[in-house]
Amino acid sequence: MKKSTFVMAFPLMLVTACGSTGGPDDEEAAPEIAASQEAISLSPDFAARYLDCEEFAGVGLAPLVSVAPLVPDGYIVIEAAPGMAIVVAQSADCAEISVNGHLPLPGIFAQLGVGVVPPTGTGDGNFYQIAFATTHPLLAARLRLLGVNARYTPFMSYEITSVSGSQADLAISVPRPLGLAFDLDGPITLPDPSAPSSPLTTFNYWHQSASHGNILQENAVTGIRLGEGSGVTLTAVGDDLEAILGSTTLSFPFFSSPELFDEAVVTVQTDAF
Repeated sequence: MKKSTFVMAFPLMLVTACGSTGGPDDEEAAPEIAASQEAISLSPDFAARYLDCEEFAGVGLAPLVSVAPLVPDGYIVIEAAPGMAIVVAQSADCAEISVNGHLPLPGIFAQLGVGVVPPTGTGDGNFYQIAFATTHPLLAARLRLLGVNARYTPFMSYEITSVSGSQADLAISVPRPLGLAFDLDGPITLPDPSAPSSPLTTFNYWHQSASHGNILQENAVTGIRLGEGSGVTLTAVGDDLEAILGSTTLSFPFFSSPELFDEAVVTVQTDAF
């Protein structure tokens, strides 16, 4: 049985996949998958880079009984309230995403995570990654070949509309993985791009793979500027996600923010502990 640790309070800065290749999206990404297979034979570890990104991140709660089975032994789920685990939903639209300096393209990524005690004692926030999706085919292929629950998802969308001053509406659609698909929608107050930014902040996302052990995705983020998004709600589109949440919707009472950040360097390490 997996252990959990009970935490009455946690910092707001807490905020800010396995399966074989195949399927329609992977067919569209066939050249990048082939290149990734060749690259991974040389070294499974790699680095990615996100530049000039608009992002939303939210922290909510889900029943520990439904979240714990998703997290392997060796990780300790944080119990933020009696019987409740931390769930993080994140998505960003970036001017450029690249992998080891290759294939620099505009792109979107999104991920779902469960708050865990830092396995190696590092990072400003640590999450076990339930799912990852991106419009960048090479990034999806490299992660998926390691055993991460990652999907190339060309039809993701990230839209900010009805902008009036700093007020706007956010609409994000993440249609894959199918069972974990979700939308994020609601009114937001945009970050002030001229505001002082946060110092370098590191978020660790983890996933356990049968072939490459405990995989660390270390996100070192610079230039974060926060807005306000307490009206944003997650809607579970996939049946698996609805079962995990115990509801079709999830609010974010602890942290809910549209953000800007200048750069995130993602270092992916296999067999991290």
